[in-house]
Amino acid sequence: MTRVNPIQDLKGHLEPEQVDRLVDAAGNPRDKALISLLPRTGILISEAVQLEESNINFAEGTLTIIHLKERSRLRCPNCRESLGKKHLFCPSCGNKVEQALREKVEQRRKRIIPVDGVTLALLKDYLRWRRQFPYRGPLVFPFTRQRGWQLVERIGRRAGIKGLHPNSLRHLLATTWVSKGLDVKKLQVLLSHASIATKLWESKENEEASD
Repeated sequence: MTRVNPIQDLKGHLEPEQVDRLVDAAGNPRDKALISLLPRTGILISEAVQLEESNINFAEGTLTIIHLKERSRLRCPNCRESLGKKHLFCPSCGNKVEQALREKVEQRRKRIIPVDGVTLALLKDYLRWRRQFPYRGPLVFPFTRQRGWQLVERIGRRAGIKGLHPNSLRHLLATTWVSKGLDVKKLQVLLSHASIATKLWESKENEEASD
């Protein structure tokens, strides 16, 4: 059994060996799979709770994360030309736009993330373990994002890590990959982050300033 070190405060960063402590501290196969998945793939907790079994490719060692977003597109009620929000007159037919037509458009975005062998094994163990329960849906973790936050925080307390949250786990993967030489733009794609470089270097500067 892993000996828990004294409680320590987190400043948005974890060390790699702390992930092993967290897995040891998790109470069941579900929690072990979740607490290994988040820092070792960098996915958001909202992505984890939407993950389906069909999104895990055990043979290739990858996860497929699918984002579905809806946005509105404005169209001219006369000729159905696309409009901007500030258009008072249609650029195509020239008619004044009293009330634009609002059309919903669904956008699908997909990214594929590598998964390490340890996490894949924990996921397999968990999916076998949960067969004893009545849930038969497609979700890997059938609970809410808020419940996921609670589980992460609880596991952190068991491991002697104070103030643990899913973003701490996500930052660990980012800093680890950058330290190994991964291009920041590739990391941005993997994490689906708008400006990963800013997040990383702001965190580093804040830590240095506090020393």
